[in-house]
Amino acid sequence: MQASVKIMDIDVDMLTNDIFTGKINEYLSDDHLYVIFFASAELLDRASKDKDYHRIIEQADLFLPGEEALLATHHVDVLEAGGMVVSCKSFGLVLENLQRYGRTVYIMAESEEKLLDLRDYCKRVQPGLKITGSCVYGSGFKDEAAVNDINNCIPDLVVVDLPPGFQERWIIEHAPKLNAKLCVAVGGVFGLVLAGERVMPPWVGKLHLSWFYEKIVRQQTVKKTFRTRIFRKKIVQYNNQSEEPENKKDNGD
Repeated sequence: MQASVKIMDIDVDMLTNDIFTGKINEYLSDDHLYVIFFASAELLDRASKDKDYHRIIEQADLFLPGEEALLATHHVDVLEAGGMVVSCKSFGLVLENLQRYGRTVYIMAESEEKLLDLRDYCKRVQPGLKITGSCVYGSGFKDEAAVNDINNCIPDLVVVDLPPGFQERWIIEHAPKLNAKLCVAVGGVFGLVLAGERVMPPWVGKLHLSWFYEKIVRQQTVKKTFRTRIFRKKIVQYNNQSEEPENKKDNGD
């Protein structure tokens, strides 16, 4: 199944994980560079207020929900049970296909910490994955240098973890110069994936700090629920504001 839902007047692609896997195979077998954005609440909020930014994200080949909070009004539990892509957790399917067919990946992030987190995650879920290169985008290593380093590594996939807003603009602007088959943006949502799959390190138990670790995990669950409630309110507020001009028009004001 593949369709789309409108969230704050922005089309978000809805497809099953099976179809998503098929799309990945299709993209990786072509010489054209395809772009996938995993949307965050921050991204959608920004795009609903900025028409130029909205036009930029529309250029992605797939615009997928990157966190469950986006589907707060669409019965996300039912969608997930039905095998739909509901968050950036489905990014793991991309990595699975890369390893299965001997493909390679390049990672770009906004900090050394995020780069290491993303690299560790990739190797943890797919130990045989080939990471041909990586970089921290910032002072001394920006546009041309980053593009040249990516192209020198000739990756099949470029994974980008930069701040929402800047990230999507950078990808669309530089996509024609990249020697790759697929570019996936996870900035703004990848941290939620890590928070949701934290496994207690052995040293935590040895130091008798399991109670503290469990407290942190509970806090992450509360934050997730809070994000969902906040975004649901934003959707309702946005819809109400959108309906006001229509109501005035119908009343002849």
